[in-house]
Amino acid sequence: MRRILVTGAATRTGGRLIQTLEQTLDTRVFAVDDLDPLENFSSPFERLSIDQLAFARFLLDVKPHTVVHLQTVDRSALHGATRSHEESAVGAQALFGAIGRCTTVRHVVVKSDGAIYGAGPRSPSVVSTDSKPRRSSGRYQRDLEQMEAFVREVAERHDHVDYTILRLAPIFGPTIRNPLSAYLTLPGVPTLLGFDPRMQLISERDALDVFLHAIDNPTPGTFNIAGKGQLYLSRILRLGRRVPQPLPRRAFHAALRGVARSGIPLEKHTIALLKHGRVMDTSGMEDTLGFSPFLTCRQTTMVAYGRVSAGFDQ
Repeated sequence: MRRILVTGAATRTGGRLIQTLEQTLDTRVFAVDDLDPLENFSSPFERLSIDQLAFARFLLDVKPHTVVHLQTVDRSALHGATRSHEESAVGAQALFGAIGRCTTVRHVVVKSDGAIYGAGPRSPSVVSTDSKPRRSSGRYQRDLEQMEAFVREVAERHDHVDYTILRLAPIFGPTIRNPLSAYLTLPGVPTLLGFDPRMQLISERDALDVFLHAIDNPTPGTFNIAGKGQLYLSRILRLGRRVPQPLPRRAFHAALRGVARSGIPLEKHTIALLKHGRVMDTSGMEDTLGFSPFLTCRQTTMVAYGRVSAGFDQ
């Protein structure tokens, strides 16, 4: 029987991934997070911090064949910057150290983020997995770089384990309430005057499907994951029938502080994206990983705003 350990079980994607895997024959799932799950599932759940010794012991006791590491989301709004850093970077070091000592693990799937590339006026028009990340003062980007460095170090020492890193575009959908999704669905959306960044998105359905695909088709390497196409921010807002509010820089940042006080905190990497945008080369996703998203960026946007249903005929 295949044994799969999933960290980040409290995320929407993590909970739905566990629900789907539970329906798979000859598969047993073990779930871990330091928050209570948002989705209901029947698999055993352990509330553990992955940067603690207890988690390493748990992983060694479970003896998984596959580890899916989803506990890489930016939780600084919940935990604070220091605790979020410990969970992301220190937790990753503890996780991959434990994996290196576990003789049963054969495949590791890691959720990373396009935020690792940064976003700025000198960024390439299209970034590839070979692109050097832009230097940034944002802690989340540095944590992602550090986490991926741990993966590469462990992969070099343990060639019997396949490591798959998935750098996802922002997940956008009708039930996802990450900060960017909440911002894009505001009735009036503050934007930076004179800036109209190009963006890519991935639907919540495709975000789930790419992890299922990676689990069933072990493919070592790093892959950018996004729906086909790209959209300007102004186009996204028009598709959602939202009202953009172009503001000069100082007023724009003041508006974002107001948005944060209303419960939608936008971190540095997200604000940089809203200023400068980011487009990733996803050729490896299709050519090597063998995954093709069901929804394009435009279709993802239409579904997220409720303009069409998620199961429409393409």
